[in-house]
Amino acid sequence: MNIRFTLLVISIGFLLMLTGPVVADTNKSLTSPIVFTAPAQVVSPQSAGHDYVLEKVSLAGDYAYTRPGRSVTPRIIITNQGGDDIAPGNVPVEAWIGDTRLIPVTDTFPPLKGGTSAMFDLRFMIPHDIPRLPNHLTIKIDPWNTRKETGDGINELSTLSLVVIEDKNKSWDDF
Repeated sequence: MNIRFTLLVISIGFLLMLTGPVVADTNKSLTSPIVFTAPAQVVSPQSAGHDYVLEKVSLAGDYAYTRPGRSVTPRIIITNQGGDDIAPGNVPVEAWIGDTRLIPVTDTFPPLKGGTSAMFDLRFMIPHDIPRLPNHLTIKIDPWNTRKETGDGINELSTLSLVVIEDKNKSWDDF
């Protein structure tokens, strides 16, 4: 029984070896004119410009109530969804509370490679002539477009919470 099975397998294998090329040759003329290929991946070339997107703005520490002359430390998350930023120098950032521009202390971050994200802590001083009204902190990335961005990513974002400016004459013991 074992010998018969071995001979059967060898016979079928031999038959397939002889008839396989004949079957393949007859099917050559039956090829389809449609050719399926995998879609090409879209990769942003290095020559394509960068495009910064401001993902998130938050305040490090408790700044719900602050005063003129003190500093605020916004933490920002940036993504470069375009190509590498090869422009010289750092990327400028502006901060505003309401309509008042804050005084920069640490207001730049280094350029990012394409497709990368990073978190940066910035620092700005509150000017003494700021109106005493609650307002949102707004961060603007490259406000004068000196980096020549090519995309249309969101470069401006405000905090959800309000920053309340207290009277500068208030005593520290009143907190």
